[in-house]
Amino acid sequence: MIDKANLKALLSQFQDLRILVIGDFYLDAYWYIDKTRSTLSLETPWHTNPVVEQRYSPGAAGTVTNNLKALGVGVVYTLGVIGEDGFGETLLGCLQERGCRTDFMVSAPNWVTPTYLKPIHRGYEDVETEGPRFDIENQGPMNDSVETEVLDALQTCIPEVDGIIIGDQTPHENLGVITNRVCKELCDLAETHPDKVFLADSRTRIGSYQNVIIKPNRFEAQRALVPDWKGKTVGIEAAKRCAVTLAEQTQNTVFITLGEEGILVYHNDQLTHIPGIRIDDKIDPVGAGDSVSAGIVPTLCSLGTEAAVEAAFLGNLVASITVTKIGTTGTATPEEVLESIGV
Repeated sequence: MIDKANLKALLSQFQDLRILVIGDFYLDAYWYIDKTRSTLSLETPWHTNPVVEQRYSPGAAGTVTNNLKALGVGVVYTLGVIGEDGFGETLLGCLQERGCRTDFMVSAPNWVTPTYLKPIHRGYEDVETEGPRFDIENQGPMNDSVETEVLDALQTCIPEVDGIIIGDQTPHENLGVITNRVCKELCDLAETHPDKVFLADSRTRIGSYQNVIIKPNRFEAQRALVPDWKGKTVGIEAAKRCAVTLAEQTQNTVFITLGEEGILVYHNDQLTHIPGIRIDDKIDPVGAGDSVSAGIVPTLCSLGTEAAVEAAFLGNLVASITVTKIGTTGTATPEEVLESIGV
């Protein structure tokens, strides 16, 4: 869809862009446990889990920012809510280390910083296995005053940016940053700012968005139209029907990711299938959808919203690189993208 020379020119334009990522920023916490050092507790009948190494990284909406910065986007703003806790400070530090602007992050006293704690158990002879994850999430909605603070920050930031990516990651309604009120405001802003690119990615509420570009995977698209659907497969033809219907609802472009089968794009009554890129090595699909978003939005900001097919092509290309990075939520650099396209 894009030759190497045009792709290189496109990627070079990313440095001039300013993009806002708003939504649920999680902290991915990797705790490495050396089981060979475990001892029986003196106070309990349990063996200890000695943590010998810690690694932290922005997750969920933070994965999008990681990918945007890796692709060379000039300014990436973050707008989310963190708690006044140690994990919140760590998350802010991680975002800043990656070059993100955290001016608009909101800190709230009655809020916990969403955290995925991932224990990595190590044994003899370099044996290493990831154990069950511990999820730290908010069990109640944010205060009205905090929600207002988010909306005020959004209004302030919108004039500063070329594109907005909405990371609606929390599965439970009104327990994350993208509350019903915030969602409505974003949809209204997309209508009043047609010069800016708005893209929404939502696990469970993608059907609630209007006026914005949406990017569900095939299962999210199916459930958006058939909420009680309990199936396990969604074929390409079914995904195409979802794309058409969702575009009618949102009044905007629809991208549907198909995993190894690529991406569907429905734009201006035209349906295009960007095939998946064959990967023979082992893959880790965690964060692939976020890397697709990070490829799509800068492309649309640089080439215009009519370049939907080109945006899907780059999103697909970026994801084909990030999924090959095992044991971490991968990113792709411009050099890796250009190398992957060949001559």
